[in-house]
Formats: sequence, C-alpha cells, structure tokens
Amino acid sequence: MSAAGQKRGIARSRRTVVPSALTLWSLGYVVVGVLLATAAAWPVYESPRALVVGFVGGILGIAVAVAARALRWGTLIAVLVAVGVYLVVSVPLAIPSALSSVPAFLGGLRDAVLGVVVGWKQMLTLNPPLGEYQAVLIPFLVVMLFGSFLAALLVLESGRRATIAVPVVAAMSIFGIAFGISGTSSAVTVMGVNLPAPREWLIGVALFVSSVVWLVGRARLQRAEALRAVAAANISRRATPAWLTVRRHLLSAALAVVALIAGFAIAPAAAGWSDRSVLRDEIEPMIVVQQQPSPLSSYRSWFAGDRLDETVLQLEGDTGALDRIRLVTLDSYDGEDFHIAADDRFSRLPRTALPATGRVTLGVTIGEAYRGIWVPSPAGLAEAPDFSGPRADDLADGFHVNAGGDTAITVAEAPGGGEGLVPGDRYTVLLDAPGKPSDVTALQGGASNLDTDLYPALVEWAEMQEQPRTGAGYFELIDRLRDRGYLSHALLDDDAAAGWISSLKEAEGYAFAPSYAGHSAARIEELFTDLIEQERRAGADAAPELLVSAVGDDEQFSVAAALLAEHWGLESRVVLGARLASAEEVPGIPACGETCTGANMTAWVEVRSSGDRWTAVDTTPQYAMLPSSITEGEQLPEHPTVPEQPRSEALDPPQAQSDSNNDAPPLEEPQSEVLAILLPILSAVGLSLLALVLLALPFLVLLLSKRQRAHVRRTAADPEVRLAGAWEELADVYADHGVAMEPQGTRAQRAQSTDRQAAERLAVLVDRAVFAEHPPTDDDATAAWKIVDAERTELSHTGKWWHRLIMRVRPTSFIVRARPVGGDRFFGAGPVLGTLGLTGSLGDRKKGDS
Repeated sequence: MSAAGQKRGIARSRRTVVPSALTLWSLGYVVVGVLLATAAAWPVYESPRALVVGFVGGILGIAVAVAARALRWGTLIAVLVAVGVYLVVSVPLAIPSALSSVPAFLGGLRDAVLGVVVGWKQMLTLNPPLGEYQAVLIPFLVVMLFGSFLAALLVLESGRRATIAVPVVAAMSIFGIAFGISGTSSAVTVMGVNLPAPREWLIGVALFVSSVVWLVGRARLQRAEALRAVAAANISRRATPAWLTVRRHLLSAALAVVALIAGFAIAPAAAGWSDRSVLRDEIEPMIVVQQQPSPLSSYRSWFAGDRLDETVLQLEGDTGALDRIRLVTLDSYDGEDFHIAADDRFSRLPRTALPATGRVTLGVTIGEAYRGIWVPSPAGLAEAPDFSGPRADDLADGFHVNAGGDTAITVAEAPGGGEGLVPGDRYTVLLDAPGKPSDVTALQGGASNLDTDLYPALVEWAEMQEQPRTGAGYFELIDRLRDRGYLSHALLDDDAAAGWISSLKEAEGYAFAPSYAGHSAARIEELFTDLIEQERRAGADAAPELLVSAVGDDEQFSVAAALLAEHWGLESRVVLGARLASAEEVPGIPACGETCTGANMTAWVEVRSSGDRWTAVDTTPQYAMLPSSITEGEQLPEHPTVPEQPRSEALDPPQAQSDSNNDAPPLEEPQSEVLAILLPILSAVGLSLLALVLLALPFLVLLLSKRQRAHVRRTAADPEVRLAGAWEELADVYADHGVAMEPQGTRAQRAQSTDRQAAERLAVLVDRAVFAEHPPTDDDATAAWKIVDAERTELSHTGKWWHRLIMRVRPTSFIVRARPVGGDRFFGAGPVLGTLGLTGSLGDRKKGDS
C-alpha cells in the first residue's frame, strides 16, 4: 500500500467509534445528562409521559450520533438522519392522542413540525403542570433528542473539542428551569443549614460534579491509552512520581467537595437576592380581552323581553357541592365600567390533571340566550373543559383562563361571525373540591384604597354608619346598603319590563320603581347621595322602611359594595354569574337548578384581605319595602305607613352596551362566496410557498457563496493569483465531494494523497508557474481553470442524483477553511486562510519574505 493510502486509512480509522472504555465513559456522561435534564423538566409537566419522552428521546439522539461515527457519515447526513428519527417518533412519543385516526395522525405530524418553532410560545401560555396537553411535549423532545445527539457527537471527539459537550449537557437541564414555574421547591434543613431550593440545588451540583468527574476520567483514560501505545512500541518511559498521582486524586476530590460546600453556602443567600424569574413570566398573553365591552354594562339585558325566560345554561351532574357558577370576574374599575384589568394574564390550561380526591364533574350546555367569549364555569377548574360536538377542537384550541382561574374564555370563531360560544355548544368541567367558605367578619380592613376625592358621597355615607374598619363592620355596611335599596331592572314599566315585574309580584307583591342603568362613578355617587339625604331627613334611628331610598339592581349595588370594600382597605372584584340551588337564598334573584335562565343571572362582590381567600358577598337589594318620600322638616308619625311611590315619567335611557351583538347589522359588507373560498386556499398556498422558500434559503445562500468565491478567484487581475485560486478551488471541490486530501504538505504531496490525475497535473502546473523565474501568463491560468472545470464536471456526474444534489449544497469547504490548523490545536489556533485572504501577487510576497 502506498504512503498516501496508509494515511487515508489512518484518517478513516480515527473517525470510527471503537467500543473502548473511553467511549463508554463518554456516552455514560451523556446518559447522566439526559437523566438530570428529565428530572429538571418534571415540574413543568408532572406527567409520566414526560419521563418517557425525556429518556427515550435522549437515547435515540445518542444512538444516531453513535451510528454517524461508526458508519462515518458526514455532518449533513447525520443531521438529516436525526431529523428523520424525530419525525418518525414525534407523534407516537410526544402526541399519542393523534394516533386515533389517520387525519388525527397527520394533524399531529403537522403539530410536530410547527411545534419546533411555535411550541415554545405555546408552553409559555400554559399554566404548569402542562401534562400531555396537545403538543406541549414537542419542545422537550426537541431538546432531549437533538441535545443528546450533539452532546454524543462531541464527547466522541478525540481532541479538546469534546469539552464543548459540557455546556450542551448543561443547556438540556436549563430547559426545565427556564420554562418551569416561578416558585422553587420547598426549603429543607440539612445539617442545620436551611436550603431554600433543594431540587434545583441537587440538579445543579449533580450536573457540576458529573461534568468534573467525566473530564477527569476522560483525561486519565486517554493517558492510559497513550501509555499502552508507548508500551506496545517498546519505548521506554520514566515512571510517574507517586506524589503527582496523589495530587491528581486530591485535586479531583477537592473539586467535588468545593461544589458541595459552595452549593450549601450560596443557595440560601441566592434565594433572597431577587424573585425567581422564568421565561413564562416575561411572555405577554396571546389573548387580549380588553376589546370586549364590560359584561356588567349589559346586565339588564337579561331581564328585557323574552330573554328573562330563555335558557342561558343547562347543567348536568351533581351541583350539590357547588353554590355558584361564574360567567366573568371583573377586577378593574375606571370610573365608567368594571372590566378585566389590562395586565391580567390569560393562558392555556392543561387537558389532564393529576388525580385528587373530592373533585366534582359538571356538564354545561349553552342555551339560546347566550353567546360570547366568556365560558361559564364554577371556580376551581382542575383541567381544561372537555368540549364536545363539531366545534370541539376549535373551542379547545381557543380556551384560556386567567392567572387565578376565575375567568375562562374561548376565542374560537363562531358560526355566523364573531368569536366564542354559541347556543348548542357543550362541555364538561372537572373542578377541585370547593373549600370551606371564609368568614367575612374575620377580615381585617385598613386605610382606604380609594381616591376619596372622587367619591365624596360614598365616603360620607360610610362614615355616617360609624362601623369599625373590619370584616364585621364591612358586612354591616352591606346589610344596610341592601336593606335601604330597592330592586329595579328598568326605567319604564313597559312591555320589555313586564316579565320580571310580574314574576316579582307573584313572589311577594311588588310595586315598580324606576331606576337608571349604568354603574359609572356618577351613577354610584347618585345612589349614595339618595341614601344620605334620606337618612338626614328621617334620622339615623328611623324605622328601616323610612330609610329606603336607593333604587337599582345588582349592576349598581355590586359596584357600590366593591367600592365600599376598597374604602374599607379590602381587595374587591365583581363577579357576574348565577347562584345554584345550594347557595343561600336571595330574594329577587332566584337560584337555578338544572336550567339557568336570564332571571337567574346576578352579580355579586368578592372581597379579601391581602393574601387571604376571596369571599363572596351578595349585594342584591330588597324589594319588600318601597322607597319613602320624606320632605325636609316633615314630622314623621309615630306609626308611619309607607306610601306607594307614584309613577314618574322619564326619558328613555341610552341603550346599554352588550357583548351579544348578533342582531346588530354588520359593520362591513360581507365578502362574496367565491372570495370566502379562494382566500383561505390562496393564503395556505402562499404560506406554504413562503415556508419552502425559507427552508431552501440556506442552501441558496451556499450555492451563491460558492459561485461568488469561484468567480473572484477566476477573475483575479494577476495570472499568478488566478493559478493559486484554481488550486484552492480544486481543493474546495474535493472537500465538498468527499475526496480525501491531506490538509498539509506541498501541492504535489496533497495531490498524490487524492489519487486523482487532475490534481497532480494542476499541482505541477501551479508549482511551475509560481516558482518559475518568469511570471506566469494568462494562458497558464486559463489552462489551470480548464482542469478545475473538467474535474468538477466529472465529479458531478458520479453517484445518484440526490447524492450529487447534496454535494452541491454541502458547506464542508467553508467549514474546513474555518477549522483550526492541526487536529490537536483547538483553543487559540488561527483559521486556515485561502487565496481570498491575501492581496497582491505571490511574487511580491516572495520578494517581501526574502
């Protein structure tokens, strides 16, 4: 065998994975990294499926890397195989729900491809634990499969490049921390030291220790192999001093001990440096609900016309443990409307929950009286609703809840336009066991949270009651507010109000009293002004029936109660929904059993002290005693009778806003049916073409870069530079087509290592032109480039078509030129420079060197 053939054999043998102790030691380190990364990601998912994805994905990545080294695949082939393995296992491993049918499998495969790009954002819009919800396991599979693939490729390197595997393995574990929850694991006490984050500490220390042990063990195994090679060659060597061996062992042990001590010392202090922040905390919600009008502003529409008796919700299941079902929770007041705060965060909710006791299952069917984005549900959702019907997938994809789980929405497109639920939609919810209601009287108030200058009447009435700033004092205020109010859902006693008026008359006798809609600050101040004036005229000690003066319904009284809570130093919010049969009876708004109609819709306030649980407080005013009309200075009788309030004429108020706008005319003319069909098709085709262009863009850049590089070399002004450029171009052609060429040596030596006659002829031509006494001519440069073109043509016609295509887009020639000189030099070595990095002629440089 020739010397060049022996060299090529040695080069090939270096790329072959030998199942030696060093190989097993290195792969063992990657397996440890896979296990630590899986443990770090457990709090994100808390699902056995996540353990399978982490371990199996890591093992598959290692297997592809080992196969790539054993079979001497190029980098591009190895990456393509890893991608192929990912596509094969992604659906059965990470999206098992897509195995139910062929269309579901194709949809799962689509999610697996798109999840590489958008899956990370989807994870951040979910409240952990994520479970197996849709394709949330795809990002974890990507990290484990491709992370272990890259780490295994690196640890199998023989040079210093293998040490890059350490940050790769560390990055796999960082995934579980970056995408995890804001809180850390519960603190434990170890040897008298309080460790605030034991799980995170253990993972970090284990990662550090395993990396140090692997690096030290790898160095020792490499040294042992070198010593065996020396011994096999019968080369004598001096024995290693005993003190040097002891020093290496002590240094290795000291590194592990320092890691443990540093962890114990730093972890308690680091926990108090700042609040833990993860990527999840920095992502804004995808769903913006601020464009929706306040549901409270359309509260009276439930009692107008036929909606009073129309079905809003149909409930199935045991509702005995539930007392309320909520439509929306409103936690921000701007002086005009109560709505959802702009900084509230809506996120997805996993479809599966961990087992727990005492849970309640409730089925909900949307009736004819409701449509909109708000999803009616009791508090305490354990998992996302299980939607059924033809729109189930769309409704599930559009489902989100706020951070506290108190308001649920779905933004799925609705038939006929708009978004959200429509009559006939059905779903089942799984609820955590409701806790014991808190005692309102036990709450502790404080300084007012209101701008008292904006609510002078509210503040004055509250101070007139002379109640302590406690939960008991607040509860007494609400009782007085309800007792001195009077229930009315309309301004006029007309056909629209006849339904609820007649129902109240049947229940307990009712006399209509007009009231304006709205819950602005001016409307609430008007309510308290009426209370103040009545109390001043009748006296604080007057009979309860003589203090009734404020007329309205839950829209006004819930807001008034919420503002009173803020003035009392309590947190408050308004909830729109319905009371169920197990709730305490409230006259005027009946509770609903299996069917909830417009007559059952109510609003209440929830209050709490800072950090306590929310407590529901009903605010519906009474309707047994009519408002009294008292003149200033009038002498009240000893046994007064309450006169009936005469009917007063008033102007019709402006129509209240409503989020149910099905009967409103469209703002724009509907598009034609042809466009409605063509636009989605054209959009899909356009997006597909754009995706193909983006996928092909790196390969186009490579082709153009190679063409531009060859053009610059071929058109250089100096013939000598063109000749040298022809040699460099041939070397790049060989690199891209997998023709082995020694990286060092003279041109003749490198040409002989290829066993290609064209290379030898070009090397002779270039050496003769460069080292000749007279400078080369244009004919010499032209002849050199003809050799290059002929060799490129011959190589491009060998192999199958797909092999030739891969050769054209391989980046090997660029990578080789950026690779350090010498296999053992990695850190601090400069790159190999080609002809394009030099200026002037070779003759000028030779003169300068001399």
